Amino acid sequence: MMGDILFVSLTEGMSWVENRRELIEEYIGGSGLAINLLHELCPEGVDPFSPENPIILAPGPFIGLYPVCSKTIAMFKSPLTGNLGESHAGGGLGAALRFAGYDALVVLGASPKPVWLDIGGDGEVKFKGASSVQGMSAVETVDILKESEPDGLQSVVAVGPAGERFVYYANAVVDGYNFFGRTGLGAVMGAKNLKAIRVTGRGRIGVEDLDGYKSLFERIYEEVVKTGKMRKYHDLGTPQNVLTLNSIKALPTRNFKS
Repeated sequence: MMGDILFVSLTEGMSWVENRRELIEEYIGGSGLAINLLHELCPEGVDPFSPENPIILAPGPFIGLYPVCSKTIAMFKSPLTGNLGESHAGGGLGAALRFAGYDALVVLGASPKPVWLDIGGDGEVKFKGASSVQGMSAVETVDILKESEPDGLQSVVAVGPAGERFVYYANAVVDGYNFFGRTGLGAVMGAKNLKAIRVTGRGRIGVEDLDGYKSLFERIYEEVVKTGKMRKYHDLGTPQNVLTLNSIKALPTRNFKS
């Protein structure tokens, strides 16, 4: 159902679903949904390594509905900055969450021992011991936990030794090739004794207004494929924005001092 959010308490070893359709309708999903959940759930002044620091994982709203839209947004309090932690990763995590029926995953608390979460498309959440993969790299952990023939779309996000040791800028790796690379999600997962999350989605994404969806799909397709708006990204990628960002003083040169 649209607006279903999966909550997992590592402290209590339990999970539940809450429907927050009103947030989806007002903020669409992805970053808008994640920042509002974080605002609700993260106490003011909390230590980033405290169990009270939640992790919010929210798929972008176009995931599963439009090609090449793959970003999942992670939000939490950053141990690196002591401020908002926001990081985006590609890979199959967002699609797996949506195919499992969730618009977001919220991880609360901390486990007394290393665990990994196994989230199935049937709504079941299993808390599994992670001692056998503790100390392994994130990529090795993904390789071990990802099934060769999963019953559905499966994705794994994991941390390595840097996350386990609370390195402030530690990454979390999605499916071995994609990264939550900013603001230290890996360290926050490590502080929660959470080695990895595996999500298997077996459902479909419903569209309430199919005609409206098809019309929007065609409109976006026309803009992306049949105009020159994307050429700069095809030719140069992110460096295309360097001069523009510099002109508005948005490049972090000299630690934003000039």
